[in-house]
Amino acid sequence: MNIDQIETPALVVDLAVLNRNVRTMADYCRDHHLALRPHTKTHKIPHIAKLQVENGACGITVAKISEAEVMAAAGIDDIVIVYPLWGESKWHRLTRLAEQVRIGVAMDSLPIAEGMSRAAKEANVEIGVRLEFDTGFGRCGLAIEQDSAEIAQRIMDLPHLRWEGISFYPGHIMGDRQSREAAIEMENRQLDRLYSLLDGISIPYPVVSGGNTPAAFDSHRFHGVTEIRPGTYLFNDRNTVDAQSATYADCAATVLATVVSTSVQHRAIIDAGSKMLSADQLLSGERKNFGYVQDQAELILDDLSEEHGHLRLPDAYPIQVGDRIRVVPNHICPSVNLQDRVYVVSGDQVVDVWKVAGRGMVN
Repeated sequence: MNIDQIETPALVVDLAVLNRNVRTMADYCRDHHLALRPHTKTHKIPHIAKLQVENGACGITVAKISEAEVMAAAGIDDIVIVYPLWGESKWHRLTRLAEQVRIGVAMDSLPIAEGMSRAAKEANVEIGVRLEFDTGFGRCGLAIEQDSAEIAQRIMDLPHLRWEGISFYPGHIMGDRQSREAAIEMENRQLDRLYSLLDGISIPYPVVSGGNTPAAFDSHRFHGVTEIRPGTYLFNDRNTVDAQSATYADCAATVLATVVSTSVQHRAIIDAGSKMLSADQLLSGERKNFGYVQDQAELILDDLSEEHGHLRLPDAYPIQVGDRIRVVPNHICPSVNLQDRVYVVSGDQVVDVWKVAGRGMVN
């Protein structure tokens, strides 16, 4: 099938760019002796997770236990959930996963660790734990202080939990290359404080797991890090481009859309709105608009309705109903989660269709 035969709107993945992105990150990690555990919330597609593992990833990262269940059912056998799982039903689901695959959880509280330990003991399984610390992002993670080290010691003593080490997420390191320089320096000071705290009461940390896509290729500069969990690098998006971490040539996923109205002066409407692109704001660069129109930068996607994308046009711009464009979303992860499937293309030909098997897996 030719790409022109795809009904729009649709998410299209360029196979050559995807494969190049997979190999580039794998090569970087191999060269710098870092374990790669990519975050699959970006794609939620088992076929891609397997591709990442085949190219050297030690396993995968997921955000929710339902995503882990999807990936385990597809044959991925080393999974870490970087989300604090609360509740008896989730802990029992976790033990069922532990019977099938090597499973670990990053979390930041003693009550969650105690709940997982009780469930694991009842099921006679072992669950890996990574204690999360906050190094500046301010979302999850224990503070780097003495009380937190004592919590770590108590978690290490819980039965049926496999202590793996520590986790952090430098999501605050975004910006551009210049701003990241100062941020990495500050992050290393935080990490050094954390290691000193843990060393003070002899808590081991064989795994130090961190990383994000904007700073992914600087991961070897983060003190003590042994494993990274980038996700967006696989497809890239406008955020990563504006953060100077990729170029538009590195963006493997685009939303294919059709112009459906040009009746309003200086305006064209496409059939892809927030239910296709997501309404995520840009987190880097100019922090404006809702995507980049591939090869037509003069078209500005300045607004979204649920089903409509609003393009602002230059004077006398030659565009008409039926024209097709391709949009790089601001944030590819929620855009993928809005799809049932993605169309895989090589040049102008559709070579495969992949189901987004983890779509909507939010609990």
